[in-house]
Amino acid sequence: MALDARVCCNCIRQGATPPHPFPELLAFDETAEPILKNNGEISLDQWLKHDAWYRNSCPHAGRLIEKRLGNIALVGHVRDVLESIGATAFPVLGRRVVYDDTHGGDWIVASDSVRLLGEAQRLRQLSNDSISRQFASDLIELAVASAATGNPIVFG
Repeated sequence: MALDARVCCNCIRQGATPPHPFPELLAFDETAEPILKNNGEISLDQWLKHDAWYRNSCPHAGRLIEKRLGNIALVGHVRDVLESIGATAFPVLGRRVVYDDTHGGDWIVASDSVRLLGEAQRLRQLSNDSISRQFASDLIELAVASAATGNPIVFG
């Protein structure tokens, strides 16, 4: 089990993709993933066409950045480092990222990514541990992408 994170690109919203096969059904969920609006029955064929289009829609395949943050042991290690430094100085990082070793299906909205960015920069600066510093560097890249696009950091 591992903790992975991603930020979607804005290529589709900016019109930098080929036309969607069903433009009248195209919508975005709260994680910025393109979906098909459910205005009735959507067939398996429609979903398959949508998925194939999405995978080939842009050079990012819809994902601006993806990071494997670490496995259970690594995330637990980072949590221990935070506690040794002072966990209260890292509320977003502690409560939204390393609170569980392999959480998935949740996200951090772009407005909170700015706070996460500051916390990750502080962790990278304060920690002498190479594992925590790399973890912080990966979070910095994710937070910068989230703030730049306005899209959340999604864990999965």
